[in-house]
Amino acid sequence: MNRKSRRPALRNRQPDRTSRAPALPDLSDEAAAQIQHLLSEWFLWFSAAYREPIMRYYEPWSVPPRRPPPRHRIDDPF
Repeated sequence: MNRKSRRPALRNRQPDRTSRAPALPDLSDEAAAQIQHLLSEWFLWFSAAYREPIMRYYEPWSVPPRRPPPRHRIDDPF
């Protein structure tokens, strides 16, 4: 029995251009350093401006309880 495969042949297939990331532009050393400095300054500003919401999101367990936990009888000596 000689059946044709339902999958298309790989050699006839066109490369998928939408899945590849675009090529990065060529930058001078100075331009790359300036862009990195700009991004790091923006990141520091953003982190400082939104510190509390970011901390609440990443560390919900660090919030102190609203009322103290109940005391247990085992902690009382008498």
